[in-house]
Amino acid sequence: MSDAPTADTGKEARGVKPQVFEDPAIDALVKMFLELASETWVTRARLAALEARVGSVEDLVLPADAEAALAAERDAFVKKLFSVLER
Repeated sequence: MSDAPTADTGKEARGVKPQVFEDPAIDALVKMFLELASETWVTRARLAALEARVGSVEDLVLPADAEAALAAERDAFVKKLFSVLER
């Protein structure tokens, strides 16, 4: 995948957020689901590319510093995922 910058500026959009469902909680759940689906697809694509290059990754063990970095990324991902419920 590319390391190109994304359009996410970290700023909130202005104006009224569109609501598709009568209950705004359903909108939040749909947004969460779509975020998870997007992340899952990116992960599957990256894993397929990695396995095409090095073979199966089932038996690989990450160094401790990489495990710690991955844990921090996981925490940030979970925070981002559930932030939709705080709005």
